[in-house]
Amino acid sequence: MDVEFANSSNYTYYYELNNIIETRPYTMEIVVHSVLLYIGVCTNIWMIRSLYTSWKTGSRMHFYLLAICLADVLGLCISSGVTIGTYATVVWRGGYYGCKIFSGLQIFGATMSHLILAGFNIDNLFTITCSRSIKALRIVFLLLSFLTAFSVSGIKSYFIQLRHSMGHNGMVYYCGFGSAFGYVLLPLMEMVVYFLLPFLMMILFGLPSLFVWCCKKETLSYEKMTSDDDSSTDFRFIGTDIGIVVAYDVVFFLCIAPFCLVYWFFRWHSVTVLTVLAYLWAVNPCLNPLIYATFSCMSRRNERTSPGL
Repeated sequence: MDVEFANSSNYTYYYELNNIIETRPYTMEIVVHSVLLYIGVCTNIWMIRSLYTSWKTGSRMHFYLLAICLADVLGLCISSGVTIGTYATVVWRGGYYGCKIFSGLQIFGATMSHLILAGFNIDNLFTITCSRSIKALRIVFLLLSFLTAFSVSGIKSYFIQLRHSMGHNGMVYYCGFGSAFGYVLLPLMEMVVYFLLPFLMMILFGLPSLFVWCCKKETLSYEKMTSDDDSSTDFRFIGTDIGIVVAYDVVFFLCIAPFCLVYWFFRWHSVTVLTVLAYLWAVNPCLNPLIYATFSCMSRRNERTSPGL
């Protein structure tokens, strides 16, 4: 674990790694994370407003996208806010309990968002296979996502500690782990729940749902299932639901996988590379509203060009 030294006057960290001192400026990180925070919050609030104005009672897509939006906003505000504050002050100035609470909550919103997306993949497969949509199933997925994300955040909060070290200006404090479990096993568990578990669920349920939809969309049973009546309004948009979820899955993988692969499997930790990949990691919540906007524009265009309009 790196021992962090501080010089708060010029936003610089001093790292002692293998007896080599490396100095890095953090002004760029503050600016980039601030811009991503602003863009992410604004685009997600716009998406929430758009979902509210076009809300369809019983729509699975609106339910899951609204839940993902709210989780992304929570994750952006807490994670990016704490990151910006830490870069700006260099050392931790939030006290013992602030260190434990905010360090744990940093992963809560994003983890919940990823698990809800995984649940959307499962619900898509169930809906297209069984030709029915169950509201209780959506509630169960939401509760499981919340409980899992809260549990991981709680475990991280329990094991993280406010540590201290001698810096150039005296004693400095930072949040870190004080045990072997914290150093290795807890970050590994965090990555499993944050990335591997949602990704495996997307592969195991997302791709089959797309395959089943492609096989059934030209059949008479699918035409009957998507007939234009009040009982099947949700099924008429199952293709759009699957398309949005697949796009969300692809963006999730492209944004999160590079950092995880470099950090855990390649075992070389270039600070510059990890910083760039961390930016890519933080971009994920900002791209989700753009995907929704793209599909909304495509749907409106198809409605305008449909025969008989």
